Amino acid sequence: MVQRAGPSRAEVTQGVDKRLETTLHAYPGLRLETVPAQFLRTPPTTSGIRILRGGRLPEADDEVFEVVAELWRDSGAHIEDAEGLDGRLLVAQDSAGYVISLVRHADDDPILTVASPPIPQPFLDRALVAGLSAGFGAGCLGPCISTVVPSSVIPALSGAHLTYWAWVPLFLLVAAGSLYFPETRRFGTGLIIGGVLIGLPIVAMFG
Repeated sequence: MVQRAGPSRAEVTQGVDKRLETTLHAYPGLRLETVPAQFLRTPPTTSGIRILRGGRLPEADDEVFEVVAELWRDSGAHIEDAEGLDGRLLVAQDSAGYVISLVRHADDDPILTVASPPIPQPFLDRALVAGLSAGFGAGCLGPCISTVVPSSVIPALSGAHLTYWAWVPLFLLVAAGSLYFPETRRFGTGLIIGGVLIGLPIVAMFG
């Protein structure tokens, strides 16, 4: 029987969501304004990746630090609480390896972050593969569609080499949107790689 090396991505994501919800419920009336994961504080990690969730707490006052510290201290988590002239940082790490941090810089809203234990970076990422497939398709069909459609509407454009590039702005817009959101970033990376590897040679050949 093969033993699993550790929790799956789905399991740690569920654990992150549960701890985030538990923390918010500990302080009545607390409201979370979600912040993209790339702007959240990531705990030091020597290997693997962490799943992050969190955001700003616009209605929170200084008491929220005491409530959160008490909540996770009572659950057996290790607490670090540092306060200085430029703000305050509270970090709680539970026995399962999840890290809950609450940070405030000067008079800014506190930012709550929950990070999962490190999990291995998948060798074959399904989102990346899907992005590559979509990029290959866009690279193959984009130059053709952007040439045929304008030429059928405006016959004067027939044979104009510039139309081969007409698909690029839309492609870049979709790719940039995918890269912005953490949930679709791997897809966006694959989309750009696939589109560049296939689309640019086709345009260079026929344009």
